[in-house]
Amino acid sequence: MNEITDVNTENFYDLFDLRPRKGDLKKMEIILAAIDVMAEEGIEKTTYDAIAGRIGTRRAHVAYYYKDKNDILMSAIRYIMANYQQILIENMKDEEDGLQMLMKYIEGPFIWAEKFPSQLKVMLLFYYLCTIKSEFKDLHDHIRTAGAERIQFILTNKLKTPLELDQAKLLSKIIQNSMSGQILDSATTHGRNLDQALSELKTFVLSLFRSQGENS
Repeated sequence: MNEITDVNTENFYDLFDLRPRKGDLKKMEIILAAIDVMAEEGIEKTTYDAIAGRIGTRRAHVAYYYKDKNDILMSAIRYIMANYQQILIENMKDEEDGLQMLMKYIEGPFIWAEKFPSQLKVMLLFYYLCTIKSEFKDLHDHIRTAGAERIQFILTNKLKTPLELDQAKLLSKIIQNSMSGQILDSATTHGRNLDQALSELKTFVLSLFRSQGENS
């Protein structure tokens, strides 16, 4: 089933300060089809013909909106990250307590992974692309930097005892890497499901703060 039914289109545009133009919804339909094909068939089989077949259109129609396969891949990753960030923001927006806000932020990726498994699969393919194409690595750098800065903001502004910037930078990378590692481990091994991975991550993060006396 196409995952567009679970995406708030208006929030997607607001998040990136975009203004919908004629054809944008069609482009999103193409990208969602591309995500499905990539998740099920892999990158090599994600062709114009395969994408067009998913939405009942012609190959030329896909080519009209996207100049090449690379353009489709980059657009798919940007779309996925917009949806991912929307879920993170929605999950913690009403929380005032700093430590609980951090816990809500940590929950976000696991909610996303559970709700959009095809997008998670495409992100795993994206990590591979980062090893062979600098433009994908550049995009990943941007994504990781933005994520770390969000965690830093919570650590330096929202905790009962805010951390110093240098300490917050170090801790934000530890938390970020732990989030990614737990989801990766859950997706690529038989050992734990997402709920178990999230529970272990929360226990680990809370232990970091208990060792510092935060919120104890």
